[in-house]
Amino acid sequence: MRVGGRFSLEGCNPDGRAYAVSGEYLEIVPPRRLAMTWHFAGDGPLAGPPSRVEIDLRPLGVDVTELTLSHTRLDRQDTADRYRAAWAICLERLRWSTAPKPDAAVFAPPLGAISNLYGPRHRVFQEAFETGNLANRLRSLSVTSELTATQQAFIARQDLVFITSVDHRGFPTCSYKGGARGFVRVAGPRVIELPSYDGNGMYLTAGNRSANPKLGLLFIDFETPHRLRLHGTARIARDARDLERHPGAELVLKVDIAEVFVNCPRYIHRYRREATSGFVPGRARAGELPAWKRIDLFADVLPDRDRRAIDPRDTGTMTLADYRLLLERGET
Repeated sequence: MRVGGRFSLEGCNPDGRAYAVSGEYLEIVPPRRLAMTWHFAGDGPLAGPPSRVEIDLRPLGVDVTELTLSHTRLDRQDTADRYRAAWAICLERLRWSTAPKPDAAVFAPPLGAISNLYGPRHRVFQEAFETGNLANRLRSLSVTSELTATQQAFIARQDLVFITSVDHRGFPTCSYKGGARGFVRVAGPRVIELPSYDGNGMYLTAGNRSANPKLGLLFIDFETPHRLRLHGTARIARDARDLERHPGAELVLKVDIAEVFVNCPRYIHRYRREATSGFVPGRARAGELPAWKRIDLFADVLPDRDRRAIDPRDTGTMTLADYRLLLERGET
């Protein structure tokens, strides 16, 4: 970097259009100040004549620096408003990169429109099937970074969700999660809470999240065909207040929403809901030990809490073949 030197940045808008920013360094005062011209080449609200960007740094102590960014000589108010939002995101990225939280190892932009849903591999297929413009329009119209009131109400009515995470080998894991209606709690337009109940003891979703907090969720209504997809980063909560909001939960996944979008329900088959599982929290059989934990092959490896849950009067166990018969009859 030198005064009189130039820079160039190239990128891609969420709608797939390329853009470039270029300029000339006007002032360089290490480590206090940087000033440069700024010219956005491309269509859209950020386009206009060259402007000026100034960055001032002021030390406030050990590992603490105040950064002030000024963007001036903009020709329109709407351009200034757009840049204000864009720079806020850039500064948030910078703040996050200096001190990422352990439970948010992957940055989730505050505005969904700033991230591009499509990568080069998606574009190959879109080009082959001539859907690039359609995909761009869908991206700009349907993908947001927060839940609308209608979407919040939809989640509050659901009693199941499919959730994906990625394991340590790179394999995606897809899990079904079920509960009473509204068991997934909407904590706000950008946060949902998903309780984790007693299961098979593998803790695949929770374990995967510890290595990669990115999750995908799919809510489906099979009676009135509709589906909602959500991408986010998750935190694991186990304190008393979180668990009190989700009776019967061992832990709670708090998902910070990065992207949310509706998919066409055309190919959703219609199924009639008959009954809520008798084993979800609040139902009559919620405290019963799962039938598979009575298989004789698992008797010596059950955790103490499961051994204590077995009725002392019940001395019966079953073989793996017995359990498979129960599965076939749907009596587990």
